[in-house]
Amino acid sequence: MAVDQNFLKMDFDFYHLKKIKTSWIKHFLYASYFNILALLIFLTGLIHSILPMVFAFTPYKLAKKIVNETEKQFITNSKKRD
Repeated sequence: MAVDQNFLKMDFDFYHLKKIKTSWIKHFLYASYFNILALLIFLTGLIHSILPMVFAFTPYKLAKKIVNETEKQFITNSKKRD
């Protein structure tokens, strides 16, 4: 099986906060919030894998929430850049 070499490269952008026009604390709070949601996705998904009748759609709904909110942030930040 071939491994995508680009996937293995480190993802550094020292101007990330400047590019998205946000502060460190705001970025920290958003990233922490999304990480907590990701942890909930893992936990509810694990429980659902053992007991399929529990949390039937919760991991999907939480993942969708992350996607929707990050896309909303991308739109807000792109308007700031214009």
